[in-house]
Amino acid sequence: MRSIWSGSLKFGTIFIPIRLYAASENLHIGFHLVHKTDCGRVHYKKVCAKDGKELEAHEIAKAINIAGECIQFTDEEIKNLHTFSTRTMEIMGFCHPNEIPLICLFKPYYLGTENPKKSGSGQSFHLIKEVMEKKEKVAVVKWVQRNNEYIGMLQSYEEGFLLKQLLYFEQVRSLEEVEIIKAPVDEDLLKKAFQVVDNMTFDFDWTQYSETYNQQLRELIEKKAAGEELIPEIKPPETRSLEKELEKMLAMMEE
Repeated sequence: MRSIWSGSLKFGTIFIPIRLYAASENLHIGFHLVHKTDCGRVHYKKVCAKDGKELEAHEIAKAINIAGECIQFTDEEIKNLHTFSTRTMEIMGFCHPNEIPLICLFKPYYLGTENPKKSGSGQSFHLIKEVMEKKEKVAVVKWVQRNNEYIGMLQSYEEGFLLKQLLYFEQVRSLEEVEIIKAPVDEDLLKKAFQVVDNMTFDFDWTQYSETYNQQLRELIEKKAAGEELIPEIKPPETRSLEKELEKMLAMMEE
């Protein structure tokens, strides 16, 4: 597995050489855009809004407009703003896992030692790992990657560490922005729904689940390629009577 970032995990004055690895992969099928008449690929060109000229990579710079003035930056200038911090993942402190709100958990990563073939950094790596396990704590960390600063929850995981990137508080939208229609719940319906939930309660086994939508999409692509006609999607019927549907589900569960 190729690492996507390398640097040091900063624990106080201790620096632990580490590598960061993506812990997930994309299962989605990517379609490309084509011209309907001749199936030619459609490309997005980078064109200057002022003169209409198509630009090459070396002609493009990053900039910010301040008071109507265009302030340009080179990649080196941006990188040199935080030369040290871009190579350091700093432990800000430790807390109990339950203190991290579920809504802010984002991308997962693995943390490994800087060079798997060498054991020089192994002791400090496993020292902090064992301390966190025995104290039942997770670490809140901060690091810079690709000119962006991230925060994350670092926890012991199997032989190494699992890092969960966290959303910043200001990134999470308030639930108050969501329209939720208030409605009273009938006690009789509640009792029947309790029965359904009890009957549907099971021991969750994550390993038994696999992505199916893209598997079906591949089958659809194969049928289309073979010249077969694709059947239109059938929409599910609208639920009109909660009581009748609950009774129907309970009857099916009793069979």
